[in-house]
Amino acid sequence: MNTYRTLNQATGVARTLSAQDRTVIVYRTSDERYVTASPKDPVLGTIEGVYRNGYAVRTVLTRG
Repeated sequence: MNTYRTLNQATGVARTLSAQDRTVIVYRTSDERYVTASPKDPVLGTIEGVYRNGYAVRTVLTRG
């Protein structure tokens, strides 16, 4: 898990990491930071996106 100041930073990292055949979750913490995590990590905030193969994936966990 890594923490970033902006959603754009976290999304860029998630896209890059997920391109390596991984799933990466981006979530927002209560102090307005953004975290990239693997599906096995505990999510301590609001999920902003799920990424696989470099792309955002719509799931029941994501918004919009």
